[in-house]
Amino acid sequence: MAATLKIIAERAGLSQSTVSQILNRRSNNYSSEKNRQRVFQLAHELGYKQNFGHKLLRGDKTHTAAILLGMHRITLEEHIQALIIRLLDQLEGKGYGAYLVTLADTAEKNLETVNELITRGVDSFIFIGDPAGSAVLEKTIAEQKRTLIGYSTAFSRNLKADTSRSTAEIIRFFLESGHRNFRFFHGTPAHSDRVKGLCEAFPGQNEQKLLKKYLVDLGLLAEHNDIDTFAELGYQATKRAFELDPSIDGCFYLSDYFAVGGLRYLMGSGKKIGSDVLVAGFNNIHAIRNFPLPVSSAEHDIQSIAEELIGEMTQTGAVERIIPTRTIIRK
Repeated sequence: MAATLKIIAERAGLSQSTVSQILNRRSNNYSSEKNRQRVFQLAHELGYKQNFGHKLLRGDKTHTAAILLGMHRITLEEHIQALIIRLLDQLEGKGYGAYLVTLADTAEKNLETVNELITRGVDSFIFIGDPAGSAVLEKTIAEQKRTLIGYSTAFSRNLKADTSRSTAEIIRFFLESGHRNFRFFHGTPAHSDRVKGLCEAFPGQNEQKLLKKYLVDLGLLAEHNDIDTFAELGYQATKRAFELDPSIDGCFYLSDYFAVGGLRYLMGSGKKIGSDVLVAGFNNIHAIRNFPLPVSSAEHDIQSIAEELIGEMTQTGAVERIIPTRTIIRK
């Protein structure tokens, strides 16, 4: 790596000591931002990897982060994939090394993974989705003087998307369009933010009565790890709902993946999307963005989420931050 350091210095037109200070983020380095970015770019292009051994022995920071996915299923979500790419890009731009790991479904295995990453010099952890054994993981990371931030987790340091406002806005769109006999397709238990949004659309009405009237149960979803299965569940649930009440005039699904299956049933039954039946989902996936008929949805503010996660990953102290989704009404 000494040879690579020399090459970086030559190409950047800087001394090796200056390049070393930049790559090690020494506090006594006063190089311009342009020079720092140039050095990090060259280091990436040349495959330069720092030897963290001496840093670990001294207890120094390695400027390495780990992105940990709480379960395999969330990796299927387009917005999570986009978030991962944005996080990796931003970490690289800030000169961080990064690990990307999908966690297991047992607390013991996840603790082993976190401890292994700590021994490799990870300074900061970004959790996406709530992992098994979250309480023990948070305690361990704190005891090892590392930092963490979670997205949609049970950690004391957590960011979450607020989907309630978009839910209420989509339901109000249904109601204002005269489509009052809609159905609300959700798993068991129903997502709390979505239920909150349903109640906001019907102020003063009883939550249980609203759920009894509008909710269609998609079943237990945690056991499923396949997008095609989600579409099939949406298809079957829509079929059952219309067999019970053919006059349904709106379908609002937990996510766009279920909406894809519901649309398949509706179109096969001769329903006109956008007039006979209004349809909405969540996450604004590619299939819905490019669907030839109007399907409303909501999307996550990926840029803001990534910036908040990276901004908080080195901090300490409890934090609960809410980032609302953006509603997309298609007529």
